[in-house]
Amino acid sequence: MSRTEVLLQHGWGFGPCCWAGWRAALPPEGVLRVADRGYFGTPCSPEGQPQVIVAHSFGLYLLEPRWLEGAQLVVGLGSFGTFHPEGEAGRRSRRVVGRMRRRLEEEPESLLAGFWSQCFAPEGGGQDLPGPPEKPLLAADLARLDREALDLELLRGAPRVLLLHGEEDQVVPVEQAQALQRQLSNSRLEVLPGAGHALPLTRPAACWAAIAAALGP
Repeated sequence: MSRTEVLLQHGWGFGPCCWAGWRAALPPEGVLRVADRGYFGTPCSPEGQPQVIVAHSFGLYLLEPRWLEGAQLVVGLGSFGTFHPEGEAGRRSRRVVGRMRRRLEEEPESLLAGFWSQCFAPEGGGQDLPGPPEKPLLAADLARLDREALDLELLRGAPRVLLLHGEEDQVVPVEQAQALQRQLSNSRLEVLPGAGHALPLTRPAACWAAIAAALGP
């Protein structure tokens, strides 16, 4: 693989530490740029023009249009066009997010620890929170997740979109990724057996293998 710049954007409730295993997964000529929304510290918006953009979950909502201008491949890990599904499942999902928004105000550390645990399930494991949470920013983005749909026009302009999703994802059901794939004619969906929602942390090698295959020789 020739020199390839890869931009990594974490999702809601995470930080740059979720990409810790990606340096070892990439070949030496891969260059990582890591964006930080600022949920646990100082935000960071990398300069440059990445060829590959990898976003986890709500991270697709956080991509800056300037990053997408020259991207050859956009990768969504555990991603969704709308967080809430249709019907009764969506009503349950809205109640869950409503409770999360209330708990975030009262006990943010406990809420986030529980959320991370659910993200790792069923694979187990987990990590300590990387720092004191920025409650206003987390609350604002959780409200966006609750109410907004993804701007699909940004992704429709990309040459290719690869969606990687855990078969056992307990945060974003695989049906949400299937719905997103149907809305993007330039996309392909791969489901990783036995995986949960925390793909950047639990499956970096498998994710990068799929990305490298999508890029070709």
